[in-house]
Amino acid sequence: MGLRPGERVVIVTDRPEIEVGTALKKSAEKITGASNVKLFVLEDLTTRPITSLPVAIADAVPDANVTFWAAQSLPGELVVRRQFTTLAKKYARHGHMPNVTPVLMEQGMNSDYDRVYELTHKIFDLVRTARNISVSNRFGVKIEAAFDPSWRWVAADGRYHDKGRWGNLPEGETYTAPKVVNGKLVTHLLGDWFSEKYGNFPEALSLQIDSSVIDLRSVNCDNEGLKKDLLKYFTTDPNSIRASEFALPTNPELMMMPTIGNLLQDEKSRVHIAFGDPYQDDTGAPWRCPTHIDMLLEECDLEVDGRAIMKKGNYVV
Repeated sequence: MGLRPGERVVIVTDRPEIEVGTALKKSAEKITGASNVKLFVLEDLTTRPITSLPVAIADAVPDANVTFWAAQSLPGELVVRRQFTTLAKKYARHGHMPNVTPVLMEQGMNSDYDRVYELTHKIFDLVRTARNISVSNRFGVKIEAAFDPSWRWVAADGRYHDKGRWGNLPEGETYTAPKVVNGKLVTHLLGDWFSEKYGNFPEALSLQIDSSVIDLRSVNCDNEGLKKDLLKYFTTDPNSIRASEFALPTNPELMMMPTIGNLLQDEKSRVHIAFGDPYQDDTGAPWRCPTHIDMLLEECDLEVDGRAIMKKGNYVV
């Protein structure tokens, strides 16, 4: 985050993630002084799941240079997290850490971020003018994605030193919103609050995507509770079933490790596709949605405009 002496920091955490929130507070105080760091614990301000941003937090953000959100994700809270992120980007630079845990601090946050920065920009340069990308793997994934040259790719490189910049930490990916997606998707890990509730689930979830929209009749999973929760999630908004993000991993250390069942870290190590909100402010895609759910794809073979750049989840360029 490039924190400098004298800068002001706002940290939002909660009881489940208080260890991480407190550690961030102590580290920030060493650089900028205790009087410049404010820590908010959500349960001290309101009941969970939260439906609106607490006034005390909203009032503190305009005075901050750096902000963190280090709290557990609960159903229905995505809209509030987006409110906080939008406010934080207006006044500060923001480190977004929903569902962060001590394990993520010890693994993904201890990556070599010079290497993350270098790989992120190498892959960004390879894909930023891509027209078509194909993805397949041994689990049955077979996807074709087309891209609009006027929509932007984002290099999430882990360096957020300028006002208005932000990223999900641990970091390392490059992404955009796809124009059109078709094919079969198979996953064992979902984003938003599904990551916290289900982790890596052994029963594969599969679905069909037609013209960027999930065919709800095709959603198949032996875990009936997971399937029921997901189908309910997909009814939140008409765009909840629309493909909204296509992302490539760029954290080289995490790419060599097994997934741990926490999307915040695992998405920096594997190809993933999301449905719902397309991060319009970042990508330029022309719609918004109150939901955003990532789906992780393992051991991918990937071609960019006919050129192979990944085999079995490893870059070959």
